[in-house]
Amino acid sequence: MSWVKNYTLNENSQGELELIIYLNPYDVEMAKLELEGKFDKDVIYSKTQEFIKEKCGHIKIKSVKILLGGIVLATIPFSGFASEVSASGQESQVYTVKSGDTLWKIANHFNTSVSTLKSINNISSDMIYVNQVLDIPSPHYSNTYTVQSGDTLWKIANDFNTTIHNIMSINGLENSKIYPGQVLQIQEASHSIDTHTYTVKSGDTLWQIAQNHNVSVRELKAYNNITNDMINIGQTLKIPNSNIKTKTEIEPIKSYMTHTVASGDNFWDLAIEYRIPMEELLEVNNMNLNTALKLGDTLTIPTYNIPIKETVSANHGELLDWWSEARYVFAINDVATVVDFETGRSFQVKRTIGANHADSEPLTKEDTAIAKSIWGGYSWATRPVLIQINGRQVAASMSYMPHSIQYIEDNNFEGHFDIHFLNSTRHVDGAVDENHQRDVQRAAGMI
Repeated sequence: MSWVKNYTLNENSQGELELIIYLNPYDVEMAKLELEGKFDKDVIYSKTQEFIKEKCGHIKIKSVKILLGGIVLATIPFSGFASEVSASGQESQVYTVKSGDTLWKIANHFNTSVSTLKSINNISSDMIYVNQVLDIPSPHYSNTYTVQSGDTLWKIANDFNTTIHNIMSINGLENSKIYPGQVLQIQEASHSIDTHTYTVKSGDTLWQIAQNHNVSVRELKAYNNITNDMINIGQTLKIPNSNIKTKTEIEPIKSYMTHTVASGDNFWDLAIEYRIPMEELLEVNNMNLNTALKLGDTLTIPTYNIPIKETVSANHGELLDWWSEARYVFAINDVATVVDFETGRSFQVKRTIGANHADSEPLTKEDTAIAKSIWGGYSWATRPVLIQINGRQVAASMSYMPHSIQYIEDNNFEGHFDIHFLNSTRHVDGAVDENHQRDVQRAAGMI
């Protein structure tokens, strides 16, 4: 058991870094030292030196503060550079978590997987904290995975951002059969990559270039430090070449159309009409809520085609990212059928608002009664659900507590409730809700 429960890096006004270590109250060795009165600076300094070498890369630490249950046990001046080897024994870099970060966003930025990040940082949940320091794997990172009951090669490949063929090849498997307890060598498919270049021509899009070169849009953007979907004629792009074929990634297809402002148009109604968030409509057009729309003005409208993803089985849902996929599939004013994953009972809902997740309301009094009976009354408890809409079935999680704004009047439900999807966040603090994310993955058959 690790003596460290969590740690963060804080910067003072002089730009110096202080490492704050939160002790694990259940660590037997540290608890014994404290009880025997042997918890002194020499002991903790030695342990801290080892910890920094393992966890903090080449960052220069000015001081270390040791906390247990909110009580400061020691503050130790410290100066020195740690080695560049992570706890896993792999070369790595480090990243300090910022406000709004999720494991998915960080993994995507560094071209790795959530599973790898959690593995090398000994993280058991999807929760991360501002200023938390994470090890980021080197481009040659590989590890092992012990097969669990219910695992499939498809699920493992998806978790580790690789392919079924890659796993079978590395492990010498002749077929896709695996068994609990089996240890597999895993190497992420995006690694061991060199590049060639491509010059953007008139009419090119990132999606077309990615398709032509058998890579994903995500890879193209990562290798070229592109943060949006805009490319310019004559721009030179690095195209990754891999001796390990990356898994097929089904990317949303983004394009643009124009809208000519007519009498009565407003940003809210246009956003709903075109099934996009109002904030996105404003951003694309360099406008804000105070911008006056004039008759004849031309607006740029982003449009999305979200391809259907493979599911684990007919009883599970597509695992769609909220920010890039699900919020366009289940848009404001859409009516959908919610199927409770555990009981199979269903009811209808309407998404009426919500930016960080889908704020929804029961469509009728009957739908209110059905949902209430499933949850056993109003409750913040989360349950895995399937959202059936336009012929699709999407993995989600739902709580059933009425709160805040209400749009549907005769449904015996005063307010709205929350439906979360992969990587959606809470409105109150913008953080990922661990319980919702767990149940989203259950509905997708990932756990």
